[in-house]
Amino acid sequence: MKKLKIAGYQGDESVHTRSVKFFIDKVSDYFNISFEQDITEKGQKAASLIEMTMNNEIQMSYLWSSYYEKYIPEIKLLDLPFYFKNKNEVKNLINNSLQPYVSIELIKKNNLKLLGFWDNGSRHISTNKNIIKNQESCKNLKIRTTPSPLHIDVFNELGFISTPLDVRDFKIALKNDDIDAQENPLTNYWNFGVQHKQKYLTLSSHLFGFCFFVINGTFFNELSNDEKKIINKASEDTIVFQFKLAEEDDKKLIDLIKKEKVQIYELTQHEREKLLNKVKHFHDEFFTKYPNMKF
Repeated sequence: MKKLKIAGYQGDESVHTRSVKFFIDKVSDYFNISFEQDITEKGQKAASLIEMTMNNEIQMSYLWSSYYEKYIPEIKLLDLPFYFKNKNEVKNLINNSLQPYVSIELIKKNNLKLLGFWDNGSRHISTNKNIIKNQESCKNLKIRTTPSPLHIDVFNELGFISTPLDVRDFKIALKNDDIDAQENPLTNYWNFGVQHKQKYLTLSSHLFGFCFFVINGTFFNELSNDEKKIINKASEDTIVFQFKLAEEDDKKLIDLIKKEKVQIYELTQHEREKLLNKVKHFHDEFFTKYPNMKF
């Protein structure tokens, strides 16, 4: 059997980890599989999964689309703050327009075959100081962002002090109380232990995140037709499983987070619109630069 190395960056309870294990169950009769569950535990950055998969050090990985921004800048469409009204709107865009575009770009620029998009959760803001309701409540709070220049600029614009950190470094900063705020889906808020450090959680849904589930292009092309069918079918089944699991996880986590005595606040429509107006120029700048992404 061919060896198949898979790697990720999250722990046991993660929706993504459980989804990889679901995928492994589907293909384990046909491949000799090893799964490194969380590369950040060994001091590696989550972002390194891209090059590791490109270079065939590992054959498969998942990673939030934002980390691919330097390779496919058009993917910043998914990171435009307060742009999408709900997750279904984004899912329709992905299925109808974005997935075919990303598939072509990934294989062309990264030698990566896109097996599918995974739900990476609605992103919300938490702090150890106060609830976020408006620009004034953001002022001078040191917030962990991803290394994405767009994320850095957006949160600076809202009044935060952006502190870009990979997942590996975020965990360290959280433990050492080096940050006042962060933004993540509920599953990461819980599984990274943020609820123990930051007791004010605003359900802002400023972004709806998605991961790329990918395989090295050369490795895939060298598989037999039967092996390709096995990988593709297992990937399709895993996408269905992953989306369902992510939805169930979100519903369950709200109750668990409340039990940790976290104050939870959901932005009103008026508050959301005021924050949107502050960052709307990022939308305009993006579509001026990438008019082809106005699907």
